[in-house]
Amino acid sequence: MKSTGSRKNSPFRARHKALRSLGMMAPNFSVALDIGMIGRHDFYLKLPFRRSAVGILISGGFLAAFSIPLFTVGSSAFGESDGGLFSLVSTLFSLFWMLGWSVGVGVLALTFLGMTFGRETLRIRDNRLILRIGIPGIGFGASYHADMLRQFRRASPEETSGTGWRGDHLAFDYGSETIQFGSAIDAERAQDILQKLRTLFLMQDQPPVKISKTEVVDAMDRKKSVDEPAPHPSAANEATFSTGIFGFSSLALMAANLIPLFGVLLDGWRIGDIMLLFWAESAVIGFYTLCKMCKIGRWSVLFYGPFFVGHYGAFMVVHLLFIYGLFGSELASSSDIPVTEVLQDFVQMAPALLAFFISHGISYLSNFLGRHEYQGREISEQMGQPYKRIVIMHVTIIFGGFLVMALNTPLPALVLLILLKLIADLKSHLTEHSAKKS
Repeated sequence: MKSTGSRKNSPFRARHKALRSLGMMAPNFSVALDIGMIGRHDFYLKLPFRRSAVGILISGGFLAAFSIPLFTVGSSAFGESDGGLFSLVSTLFSLFWMLGWSVGVGVLALTFLGMTFGRETLRIRDNRLILRIGIPGIGFGASYHADMLRQFRRASPEETSGTGWRGDHLAFDYGSETIQFGSAIDAERAQDILQKLRTLFLMQDQPPVKISKTEVVDAMDRKKSVDEPAPHPSAANEATFSTGIFGFSSLALMAANLIPLFGVLLDGWRIGDIMLLFWAESAVIGFYTLCKMCKIGRWSVLFYGPFFVGHYGAFMVVHLLFIYGLFGSELASSSDIPVTEVLQDFVQMAPALLAFFISHGISYLSNFLGRHEYQGREISEQMGQPYKRIVIMHVTIIFGGFLVMALNTPLPALVLLILLKLIADLKSHLTEHSAKKS
Protein backbone atom coordinates (compact mmCIF):
# COMPACT_ATOMS: atom_id res chain seq x y z
CA MET A 1 0.00 0.00 0.00
CA LYS A 2 2.84 2.39 0.75
CA SER A 3 4.48 1.87 -2.61
CA THR A 4 1.21 2.58 -4.44
CA GLY A 5 0.69 5.76 -2.46
CA SER A 6 4.26 6.89 -3.06
CA ARG A 7 3.81 6.47 -6.82
CA LYS A 8 0.64 8.54 -6.77
CA ASN A 9 2.33 11.26 -4.72
CA SER A 10 5.66 11.25 -6.60
CA PRO A 11 7.10 14.61 -7.70
CA PHE A 12 6.66 13.64 -11.36
CA ARG A 13 2.94 12.89 -10.91
CA ALA A 14 2.43 16.03 -8.84
CA ARG A 15 4.14 18.11 -11.53
CA HIS A 16 2.14 16.43 -14.30
CA LYS A 17 -1.11 17.02 -12.40
CA ALA A 18 -0.25 20.69 -11.80
CA LEU A 19 0.38 21.24 -15.51
CA ARG A 20 -2.79 19.40 -16.53
CA SER A 21 -4.81 21.54 -14.13
CA LEU A 22 -4.13 24.51 -16.42
CA GLY A 23 -6.82 23.15 -18.73
CA MET A 24 -6.68 24.78 -22.17
CA MET A 25 -3.29 26.31 -21.32
CA ALA A 26 -1.73 22.97 -20.34
CA PRO A 27 1.35 21.94 -22.36
CA ASN A 28 0.79 19.54 -25.25
CA PHE A 29 3.18 16.59 -24.93
CA SER A 30 4.02 14.61 -28.05
CA VAL A 31 6.58 12.60 -30.01
CA ALA A 32 7.24 14.15 -33.40
CA LEU A 33 9.73 14.61 -36.20
CA ASP A 34 12.34 17.24 -35.44
CA ILE A 35 14.30 17.79 -38.63
CA GLY A 36 15.06 21.49 -38.27
CA MET A 37 13.03 22.73 -41.25
CA ILE A 38 11.47 26.11 -40.47
CA GLY A 39 8.97 28.40 -42.10
CA ARG A 40 9.27 32.12 -42.62
CA HIS A 41 7.69 32.95 -39.26
CA ASP A 42 9.44 30.21 -37.27
CA PHE A 43 12.35 30.46 -34.87
CA TYR A 44 14.49 27.34 -34.50
CA LEU A 45 17.50 26.77 -32.26
CA LYS A 46 19.65 23.75 -31.48
CA LEU A 47 20.53 24.00 -27.79
CA PRO A 48 23.82 22.90 -26.21
CA PHE A 49 23.57 19.30 -24.99
CA ARG A 50 25.75 17.88 -22.22
CA ARG A 51 27.20 14.38 -22.77
CA SER A 52 28.82 11.97 -20.33
CA ALA A 53 31.35 9.39 -21.45
CA VAL A 54 30.67 7.36 -18.30
CA GLY A 55 26.93 7.46 -18.94
CA ILE A 56 27.43 6.32 -22.54
CA LEU A 57 29.57 3.36 -21.44
CA ILE A 58 27.15 2.31 -18.68
CA SER A 59 24.05 2.57 -20.88
CA GLY A 60 25.82 0.70 -23.68
CA GLY A 61 26.80 -2.08 -21.27
CA PHE A 62 23.25 -2.46 -19.98
CA LEU A 63 21.94 -2.49 -23.55
CA ALA A 64 24.32 -5.31 -24.53
CA ALA A 65 23.52 -7.33 -21.40
CA PHE A 66 19.75 -7.04 -21.83
CA SER A 67 19.92 -7.81 -25.55
CA ILE A 68 21.57 -11.22 -25.04
CA PRO A 69 18.44 -12.96 -23.56
CA LEU A 70 16.30 -11.42 -26.32
CA PHE A 71 18.36 -12.97 -29.11
CA THR A 72 18.88 -16.23 -27.19
CA VAL A 73 15.15 -16.82 -26.71
CA GLY A 74 14.47 -15.64 -30.25
CA SER A 75 16.84 -18.18 -31.77
CA SER A 76 15.18 -21.04 -29.87
CA ALA A 77 11.60 -19.88 -30.48
CA PHE A 78 11.63 -20.74 -34.17
CA GLY A 79 12.71 -24.35 -33.90
CA GLU A 80 10.99 -27.30 -35.48
CA SER A 81 7.31 -27.77 -34.63
CA ASP A 82 5.39 -31.05 -34.43
CA GLY A 83 2.10 -29.35 -35.31
CA GLY A 84 0.68 -29.83 -31.83
CA LEU A 85 -0.85 -27.33 -29.45
CA PHE A 86 1.96 -27.66 -26.90
CA SER A 87 4.55 -26.76 -29.51
CA LEU A 88 2.49 -23.77 -30.66
CA VAL A 89 1.96 -22.60 -27.07
CA SER A 90 5.70 -22.80 -26.40
CA THR A 91 6.47 -20.71 -29.48
CA LEU A 92 3.78 -18.14 -28.68
CA PHE A 93 4.95 -17.80 -25.08
CA SER A 94 8.50 -17.16 -26.28
CA LEU A 95 7.28 -14.54 -28.76
CA PHE A 96 5.14 -12.74 -26.18
CA TRP A 97 8.02 -12.84 -23.69
CA MET A 98 10.30 -11.35 -26.35
CA LEU A 99 7.79 -8.59 -27.05
CA GLY A 100 7.55 -7.63 -23.38
CA TRP A 101 11.32 -7.86 -22.88
CA SER A 102 11.94 -5.78 -26.00
CA VAL A 103 10.27 -2.80 -24.31
CA GLY A 104 13.09 -2.67 -21.76
CA VAL A 105 15.68 -3.21 -24.48
CA GLY A 106 14.08 -0.41 -26.50
CA VAL A 107 14.22 1.98 -23.55
CA LEU A 108 17.89 1.15 -23.01
CA ALA A 109 18.57 1.61 -26.74
CA LEU A 110 16.91 5.03 -26.71
CA THR A 111 18.89 5.95 -23.58
CA PHE A 112 22.16 4.92 -25.24
CA LEU A 113 21.33 6.75 -28.48
CA GLY A 114 20.18 9.80 -26.53
CA MET A 115 23.41 9.96 -24.53
CA THR A 116 25.53 9.35 -27.62
CA PHE A 117 23.72 11.35 -30.32
CA GLY A 118 21.10 13.24 -28.30
CA ARG A 119 20.18 16.85 -28.77
CA GLU A 120 17.68 19.38 -27.49
CA THR A 121 15.92 21.90 -29.70
CA LEU A 122 13.77 24.98 -29.26
CA ARG A 123 11.21 26.14 -31.80
CA ILE A 124 8.68 28.97 -31.81
CA ARG A 125 5.65 28.46 -34.02
CA ASP A 126 2.05 29.67 -33.96
CA ASN A 127 2.50 31.62 -30.70
CA ARG A 128 3.90 28.55 -28.95
CA LEU A 129 7.32 27.62 -27.60
CA ILE A 130 8.19 24.01 -28.41
CA LEU A 131 10.96 22.13 -26.59
CA ARG A 132 12.06 18.68 -27.75
CA ILE A 133 14.77 16.31 -26.60
CA GLY A 134 15.78 13.21 -28.55
CA ILE A 135 18.01 12.06 -31.37
CA PRO A 136 18.47 13.73 -34.77
CA GLY A 137 15.21 13.47 -36.69
CA ILE A 138 12.80 12.70 -33.85
CA GLY A 139 12.21 13.93 -30.34
CA PHE A 140 9.89 14.00 -27.36
CA GLY A 141 8.77 17.25 -25.92
CA ALA A 142 6.04 19.73 -25.16
CA SER A 143 4.44 22.82 -26.65
CA TYR A 144 3.88 25.79 -24.31
CA HIS A 145 1.44 28.65 -24.94
CA ALA A 146 3.20 32.01 -25.22
CA ASP A 147 0.70 33.78 -22.93
CA MET A 148 1.84 31.65 -19.99
CA LEU A 149 5.61 32.08 -20.38
CA ARG A 150 7.24 34.06 -17.57
CA GLN A 151 10.70 34.90 -16.17
CA PHE A 152 13.23 33.57 -18.71
CA ARG A 153 16.50 33.11 -16.82
CA ARG A 154 19.75 31.15 -16.42
CA ALA A 155 19.94 28.56 -13.64
CA SER A 156 22.87 26.82 -11.94
CA PRO A 157 21.65 23.72 -10.07
CA GLU A 158 23.57 21.63 -7.56
CA GLU A 159 25.16 18.48 -8.97
CA THR A 160 23.07 16.27 -6.65
CA SER A 161 19.75 17.79 -7.67
CA GLY A 162 17.37 16.28 -10.22
CA THR A 163 18.53 18.75 -12.88
CA GLY A 164 22.19 18.51 -11.91
CA TRP A 165 23.04 16.63 -15.10
CA ARG A 166 22.17 19.76 -17.08
CA GLY A 167 24.77 21.94 -15.42
CA ASP A 168 24.20 25.63 -16.16
CA HIS A 169 20.97 25.81 -18.15
CA LEU A 170 17.95 27.99 -18.93
CA ALA A 171 14.50 28.03 -17.36
CA PHE A 172 11.16 29.81 -17.34
CA ASP A 173 8.00 29.75 -15.23
CA TYR A 174 4.83 28.20 -16.57
CA GLY A 175 1.93 28.53 -14.18
CA SER A 176 3.25 27.34 -10.83
CA GLU A 177 5.94 25.11 -12.37
CA THR A 178 9.49 25.77 -13.54
CA ILE A 179 10.49 24.41 -16.94
CA GLN A 180 14.21 23.76 -17.57
CA PHE A 181 15.88 23.45 -20.96
CA GLY A 182 19.38 23.32 -22.40
CA SER A 183 22.54 22.06 -20.67
CA ALA A 184 26.12 23.20 -20.15
CA ILE A 185 25.33 26.70 -21.42
CA ASP A 186 28.00 29.30 -20.71
CA ALA A 187 27.07 32.80 -19.61
CA GLU A 188 27.65 34.46 -22.98
CA ARG A 189 25.58 31.92 -24.94
CA ALA A 190 22.84 31.97 -22.30
CA GLN A 191 22.62 35.78 -22.46
CA ASP A 192 22.31 35.66 -26.25
CA ILE A 193 19.49 33.05 -26.16
CA LEU A 194 17.64 34.82 -23.35
CA GLN A 195 17.81 38.13 -25.16
CA LYS A 196 16.24 36.57 -28.27
CA LEU A 197 13.45 34.94 -26.24
CA ARG A 198 12.71 38.12 -24.32
CA THR A 199 12.54 40.08 -27.54
CA LEU A 200 10.18 37.55 -29.11
CA PHE A 201 7.82 37.25 -26.15
CA LEU A 202 8.27 40.55 -24.28
CA MET A 203 7.20 38.96 -20.99
CA GLN A 204 10.39 38.51 -19.02
CA ASP A 205 9.49 40.97 -16.23
CA GLN A 206 5.87 39.98 -15.69
CA PRO A 207 4.90 37.97 -12.59
CA PRO A 208 3.88 34.31 -12.93
CA VAL A 209 0.30 33.70 -14.05
CA LYS A 210 -1.99 31.83 -11.70
CA ILE A 211 -5.20 30.47 -13.20
CA SER A 212 -8.00 29.35 -10.92
CA LYS A 213 -10.04 26.23 -11.61
CA THR A 214 -13.12 28.41 -12.15
CA GLU A 215 -11.35 30.36 -14.91
CA VAL A 216 -10.24 27.12 -16.57
CA VAL A 217 -13.78 25.71 -16.51
CA ASP A 218 -15.25 28.96 -17.84
CA ALA A 219 -12.70 29.09 -20.65
CA MET A 220 -13.37 25.48 -21.62
CA ASP A 221 -17.13 26.11 -21.60
CA ARG A 222 -16.72 29.15 -23.85
CA LYS A 223 -14.53 27.22 -26.26
CA LYS A 224 -16.99 24.34 -26.31
CA SER A 225 -19.91 26.64 -27.05
CA VAL A 226 -18.02 28.13 -30.02
CA ASP A 227 -16.36 25.02 -31.48
CA GLU A 228 -19.05 22.41 -30.92
CA PRO A 229 -22.67 22.32 -32.05
CA ALA A 230 -25.40 22.30 -29.44
CA PRO A 231 -26.02 18.79 -28.07
CA HIS A 232 -29.03 16.93 -29.36
CA PRO A 233 -31.89 16.80 -26.81
CA SER A 234 -31.66 13.01 -26.70
CA ALA A 235 -27.93 12.96 -25.85
CA ALA A 236 -28.51 12.78 -22.09
CA ASN A 237 -31.10 10.04 -22.55
CA GLU A 238 -28.68 8.03 -24.71
CA ALA A 239 -25.98 8.30 -22.03
CA THR A 240 -28.44 7.12 -19.38
CA PHE A 241 -29.74 4.34 -21.62
CA SER A 242 -26.24 2.92 -22.02
CA THR A 243 -25.86 2.19 -18.29
CA GLY A 244 -27.56 -0.09 -15.79
CA ILE A 245 -28.75 -3.66 -16.09
CA PHE A 246 -31.23 -2.74 -18.82
CA GLY A 247 -28.75 -0.53 -20.68
CA PHE A 248 -27.86 -1.30 -24.28
CA SER A 249 -24.37 -2.57 -23.49
CA SER A 250 -25.65 -4.77 -20.63
CA LEU A 251 -28.35 -6.31 -22.83
CA ALA A 252 -25.77 -6.97 -25.55
CA LEU A 253 -23.50 -8.65 -22.98
CA MET A 254 -26.34 -10.87 -21.75
CA ALA A 255 -27.28 -11.83 -25.32
CA ALA A 256 -23.69 -12.77 -26.16
CA ASN A 257 -23.39 -14.89 -23.00
CA LEU A 258 -26.61 -16.76 -23.81
CA ILE A 259 -25.54 -17.75 -27.33
CA PRO A 260 -23.40 -20.68 -26.03
CA LEU A 261 -26.67 -22.15 -24.73
CA PHE A 262 -27.69 -22.83 -28.33
CA GLY A 263 -24.37 -24.59 -28.89
CA VAL A 264 -25.01 -26.80 -25.87
CA LEU A 265 -28.67 -27.49 -26.64
CA LEU A 266 -28.52 -27.78 -30.44
CA ASP A 267 -24.95 -28.70 -31.36
CA GLY A 268 -23.80 -30.83 -28.44
CA TRP A 269 -21.04 -28.56 -27.13
CA ARG A 270 -19.08 -30.06 -24.26
CA ILE A 271 -17.36 -28.48 -21.27
CA GLY A 272 -14.07 -28.26 -23.20
CA ASP A 273 -15.72 -26.26 -25.99
CA ILE A 274 -17.28 -23.85 -23.49
CA MET A 275 -13.96 -23.34 -21.70
CA LEU A 276 -12.17 -22.69 -24.99
CA LEU A 277 -14.80 -20.11 -25.97
CA PHE A 278 -14.55 -18.25 -22.68
CA TRP A 279 -10.77 -18.33 -22.99
CA ALA A 280 -11.06 -16.72 -26.43
CA GLU A 281 -13.30 -14.01 -24.96
CA SER A 282 -10.34 -12.95 -22.84
CA ALA A 283 -8.47 -12.18 -26.06
CA VAL A 284 -11.39 -9.97 -27.14
CA ILE A 285 -11.19 -8.10 -23.82
CA GLY A 286 -7.45 -7.66 -24.37
CA PHE A 287 -8.06 -6.19 -27.84
CA TYR A 288 -10.48 -3.55 -26.55
CA THR A 289 -8.17 -2.80 -23.62
CA LEU A 290 -5.46 -1.96 -26.15
CA CYS A 291 -7.93 0.31 -27.98
CA LYS A 292 -8.69 2.09 -24.69
CA MET A 293 -4.98 2.50 -23.97
CA CYS A 294 -4.53 4.13 -27.39
CA LYS A 295 -7.31 6.60 -26.60
CA ILE A 296 -5.99 7.42 -23.12
CA GLY A 297 -2.24 7.43 -23.69
CA ARG A 298 -1.93 8.45 -27.36
CA TRP A 299 1.81 8.50 -28.08
CA SER A 300 2.69 6.76 -24.77
CA VAL A 301 1.00 3.60 -26.08
CA LEU A 302 4.21 3.12 -28.10
CA PHE A 303 5.77 2.11 -24.77
CA TYR A 304 2.82 0.67 -22.86
CA GLY A 305 1.23 -1.12 -25.83
CA PRO A 306 4.01 -3.67 -26.60
CA PHE A 307 4.51 -4.32 -22.89
CA PHE A 308 0.79 -4.98 -22.42
CA VAL A 309 0.55 -7.24 -25.49
CA GLY A 310 3.60 -9.20 -24.36
CA HIS A 311 2.46 -9.56 -20.75
CA TYR A 312 -1.20 -10.20 -21.56
CA GLY A 313 -0.31 -12.58 -24.39
CA ALA A 314 1.91 -14.65 -22.08
CA PHE A 315 -0.91 -14.63 -19.52
CA MET A 316 -3.30 -15.93 -22.19
CA VAL A 317 -0.91 -18.72 -23.20
CA VAL A 318 -0.43 -19.90 -19.61
CA HIS A 319 -4.19 -19.63 -19.13
CA LEU A 320 -4.74 -21.92 -22.13
CA LEU A 321 -2.39 -24.52 -20.70
CA PHE A 322 -4.24 -24.28 -17.39
CA ILE A 323 -7.57 -24.86 -19.15
CA TYR A 324 -6.10 -27.74 -21.11
CA GLY A 325 -4.59 -29.30 -17.97
CA LEU A 326 -7.96 -29.24 -16.18
CA PHE A 327 -10.26 -30.13 -19.07
CA GLY A 328 -7.88 -31.73 -21.58
CA SER A 329 -9.85 -34.97 -21.66
CA GLU A 330 -12.83 -33.04 -22.93
CA LEU A 331 -10.82 -31.25 -25.61
CA ALA A 332 -9.11 -34.23 -27.23
CA SER A 333 -8.54 -37.93 -26.72
CA SER A 334 -4.81 -37.82 -27.52
CA SER A 335 -2.00 -36.49 -25.33
CA ASP A 336 -1.67 -33.41 -27.51
CA ILE A 337 -4.09 -31.48 -29.70
CA PRO A 338 -3.26 -30.89 -33.36
CA VAL A 339 -3.40 -27.22 -34.22
CA THR A 340 -5.74 -28.02 -37.13
CA GLU A 341 -8.24 -29.46 -34.65
CA VAL A 342 -8.04 -26.32 -32.51
CA LEU A 343 -8.73 -24.17 -35.60
CA GLN A 344 -11.76 -26.33 -36.41
CA ASP A 345 -13.07 -25.77 -32.88
CA PHE A 346 -12.76 -22.01 -33.31
CA VAL A 347 -14.57 -22.17 -36.67
CA GLN A 348 -17.39 -24.02 -34.94
CA MET A 349 -17.55 -21.36 -32.21
CA ALA A 350 -17.17 -18.40 -34.61
CA PRO A 351 -20.76 -17.09 -34.22
CA ALA A 352 -20.53 -17.07 -30.41
CA LEU A 353 -17.05 -15.50 -30.50
CA LEU A 354 -18.28 -12.83 -32.95
CA ALA A 355 -21.15 -12.08 -30.55
CA PHE A 356 -18.67 -11.47 -27.73
CA PHE A 357 -16.62 -9.21 -30.01
CA ILE A 358 -19.70 -7.16 -30.89
CA SER A 359 -20.88 -7.04 -27.26
CA HIS A 360 -17.58 -5.66 -25.95
CA GLY A 361 -17.46 -3.31 -28.94
CA ILE A 362 -20.86 -1.89 -27.99
CA SER A 363 -19.64 -1.32 -24.44
CA TYR A 364 -16.50 0.36 -25.77
CA LEU A 365 -18.49 2.74 -27.98
CA SER A 366 -21.40 3.52 -25.66
CA ASN A 367 -19.59 3.58 -22.31
CA PHE A 368 -15.89 4.26 -22.80
CA LEU A 369 -16.29 6.71 -25.69
CA GLY A 370 -19.94 7.75 -25.37
CA ARG A 371 -19.79 8.50 -21.63
CA HIS A 372 -16.17 9.77 -21.81
CA GLU A 373 -14.89 7.16 -19.35
CA TYR A 374 -11.37 7.78 -20.65
CA GLN A 375 -11.27 11.23 -19.05
CA GLY A 376 -9.10 11.39 -15.96
CA ARG A 377 -7.91 7.79 -16.36
CA GLU A 378 -4.23 6.87 -16.47
CA ILE A 379 -2.96 4.44 -19.10
CA SER A 380 -1.22 2.32 -16.43
CA GLU A 381 -4.54 1.98 -14.59
CA GLN A 382 -6.30 0.90 -17.78
CA MET A 383 -3.57 -1.62 -18.57
CA GLY A 384 -4.21 -3.54 -15.35
CA GLN A 385 -8.01 -3.35 -15.45
CA PRO A 386 -8.83 -6.48 -17.54
CA TYR A 387 -7.01 -8.86 -15.18
CA LYS A 388 -9.43 -8.31 -12.31
CA ARG A 389 -12.47 -8.98 -14.46
CA ILE A 390 -10.93 -12.03 -16.13
CA VAL A 391 -9.82 -13.59 -12.83
CA ILE A 392 -13.33 -13.23 -11.35
CA MET A 393 -14.91 -14.59 -14.52
CA HIS A 394 -12.65 -17.60 -14.84
CA VAL A 395 -12.69 -18.55 -11.17
CA THR A 396 -16.45 -18.79 -11.62
CA ILE A 397 -16.34 -20.88 -14.80
CA ILE A 398 -13.60 -23.20 -13.48
CA PHE A 399 -15.69 -23.84 -10.37
CA GLY A 400 -18.66 -24.52 -12.63
CA GLY A 401 -16.50 -26.70 -14.88
CA PHE A 402 -15.60 -28.99 -11.99
CA LEU A 403 -19.30 -29.13 -11.12
CA VAL A 404 -20.11 -30.24 -14.67
CA MET A 405 -17.50 -32.99 -14.59
CA ALA A 406 -18.66 -34.19 -11.18
CA LEU A 407 -22.34 -34.53 -12.12
CA ASN A 408 -23.76 -37.39 -14.17
CA THR A 409 -26.17 -35.05 -15.94
CA PRO A 410 -23.88 -32.77 -17.99
CA LEU A 411 -26.59 -30.80 -19.83
CA PRO A 412 -28.17 -29.13 -16.75
CA ALA A 413 -24.70 -28.53 -15.34
CA LEU A 414 -23.53 -26.85 -18.56
CA VAL A 415 -26.57 -24.59 -18.48
CA LEU A 416 -25.76 -23.74 -14.86
CA LEU A 417 -22.13 -23.00 -15.83
CA ILE A 418 -23.19 -20.56 -18.54
CA LEU A 419 -25.60 -18.81 -16.17
CA LEU A 420 -22.92 -18.56 -13.46
CA LYS A 421 -20.53 -17.01 -15.94
CA LEU A 422 -23.24 -14.60 -17.12
CA ILE A 423 -23.91 -13.43 -13.56
CA ALA A 424 -20.20 -12.92 -12.80
CA ASP A 425 -19.58 -11.13 -16.09
CA LEU A 426 -22.63 -8.86 -15.74
CA LYS A 427 -21.74 -7.97 -12.16
CA SER A 428 -18.18 -7.00 -13.18
CA HIS A 429 -19.56 -4.98 -16.10
CA LEU A 430 -22.01 -3.03 -13.92
CA THR A 431 -19.43 -2.45 -11.18
CA GLU A 432 -16.88 -1.12 -13.66
CA HIS A 433 -19.20 1.35 -15.36
CA SER A 434 -21.27 2.40 -12.36
CA ALA A 435 -18.02 3.29 -10.57
CA LYS A 436 -17.16 5.69 -13.37
CA LYS A 437 -20.65 7.11 -13.40
CA SER A 438 -20.61 7.89 -9.70
